[in-house]
Amino acid sequence: MPYLQSTALEAVSYDEKEFVLRAKFRADGTVVTYENVPLHIYDSLIFADSVADFFKENIEGAYPARVSRTGGTSSDSSASRSRSRATSTNLLR
Repeated sequence: MPYLQSTALEAVSYDEKEFVLRAKFRADGTVVTYENVPLHIYDSLIFADSVADFFKENIEGAYPARVSRTGGTSSDSSASRSRSRATSTNLLR
């Protein structure tokens, strides 16, 4: 996972074959996996002047997401998806 110059996001990774973006948040190590993210969105995130602002405006809530904790297992997908926007919003503050 490439590390970022961001106070909110610690690192992100992208799977070009699956169109999956993973974001690790600094606040508590939460990792959120976003599905169906186009490559150009990932590239724009990496090069954004404000990574957190770009993330909030272009990724958060725009793509299906699953939440997990570092070192833990993913929770139920449907429950995670419903919590993902609230979780990432709180971590970006």
